[in-house]
Parts: sequence; C-alpha cells; structure tokens
Amino acid sequence: MARVISTCLREERRILSSTCTQEQGALEQSLQNSVAFERQKNMDNRVGIIRNSVQLMEQAVKNIEDMQDDFDFCYKTLQSRESADRTSDMIKQGITRLQEMLNRLDFKRKEILSKMDVVIKEIDDLITSQLRPELQDWKRRQQIAAIGGPMLTGLEQLQSWFTLTAQSLFQIKRQLDKLGELVVKVTYESDPIPLQKPQMEEQVKYLIYHLIKSSFVVEKQPCMPTHPQKPLIIKTGVQFTTKVRLLVKLPEVDYQLKVKTTFDKDLPPGR
Repeated sequence: MARVISTCLREERRILSSTCTQEQGALEQSLQNSVAFERQKNMDNRVGIIRNSVQLMEQAVKNIEDMQDDFDFCYKTLQSRESADRTSDMIKQGITRLQEMLNRLDFKRKEILSKMDVVIKEIDDLITSQLRPELQDWKRRQQIAAIGGPMLTGLEQLQSWFTLTAQSLFQIKRQLDKLGELVVKVTYESDPIPLQKPQMEEQVKYLIYHLIKSSFVVEKQPCMPTHPQKPLIIKTGVQFTTKVRLLVKLPEVDYQLKVKTTFDKDLPPGR
C-alpha cells in the first residue's frame, strides 16, 4: 500500500509540474508577444509623428514662398513710386510696411529651420535607437529560423518603417532645396538660410545614405535543396541561390543592383 501511495504521489507531482511548466511557457510567450506589440506600436507612432511634422513643414515652406512673393510685389511697387517722385510720406509708409514684411519673413525662415532641425534629430534618433535594433533583431531571428526555429516574419513591417522614414528624409531635402531657391530671389543681412542650410543638407544626405545602405538585406539565405529549413553546407562546385532585398521602396531611389560574390578560404577553424 505504501508503494502504491508513493507511486501515485510521484505521478501527481509529475502532472502538476508538467501543467505548471506549460502555463509558464504560455505566460512567457504572451509576455513576449505583448512586448513585441508595444514596441511595434511605439515605432508606428514615432514614424507617424515624423511624417505629420514633415507634412506641416511642407505647408510652412509654401506659406513662406507666398509671403516672399508679396514682399517682392510691394518692393517693386515702391520702386515705381520712387521713380514717379511721389510724396515722401507715401515712400516712408511703403518703407515701413516693407520692413514689417521683412521682419515677418525673417521670423518664419528661422522658425521653419528650427523645426527642420528638430525633425532631423528625431529621425536620427529613430534610426539609431529603434530602426537598426529592429533590423538586427530580425537578422538574429533569421539565424534561429535557419536551424529549426519559428518561421521568420516581420520583414514587411520593417520595409514600411524604412520606406516611410526615407520618404520623410527625401521630402526634407526637397524643402531645403526650395528654401535655397527662395534665397536666390530674396536675401538680406543675417539671412538664416545661407547660414544653416548647408549643415542641415549634409545631415540629411548622411542619414539618407546610411538608411539606404543598412536597408539592403539577404531576405533568403542559401539553404539545402532537400531541406529548405537547414543552412547550406558550402561545397566546391555546388550551385546555390539566395534572395536579396532593399527595404526602401521609393521612386527617388532608382538603382540597378549588382552583387559580387567572394569566398574567403583562409577563415580560422570553427567559422
């Protein structure tokens, strides 16, 4: 009877232990899914806020262009009045109005450049602190999937983030180009655009270059023909295929992809 009771108790402990392990595994998986969801939601929000800010700057640049056109019209009108030898009071009023318009124009130019600087820094932080880590996480999961881990997903989401971020950068670049055109038409002493625009352009070009460079990934690693889930064992004279992908999908990025394959035969043991 003692042996029977002992056997029953051991079986009961085994069943309870198995149940607890399953529940713990389900809880851990649920927590991981929750963390991944929150991370994705945060990324969506940050990318959306950046896109909205860039769209608002687009309208601001258009407003500055309209203000500048009004200034130019008033300036030419005042010149014609001077040539017609109008009363000095009219000339003084015109000069005062022009100075007020120029002050507002200067304020708006400084304001848009300040907003651009904030958005550029936000994009830089987004790429460094979130986009690149997300891509590295995907590459790590790709390695795990190649040795029997869960099926790999998430590349479409990454492509959306990379593409939207690149769109924002290219739009800022066009806005800076437009500001450069406005300076050619109207400029003045202490004009902020010639002072700040070159450095901001370099920052934007730097971010575009590194974003596109990092967006080039090997979507499908070489694998065994008979076992697609297993990584390929490289052998002399054996052909294999792979699939590469650029995560930035924009009409501005017109490219022809060329890949050069090299094999390092002098790798140390174990690599």
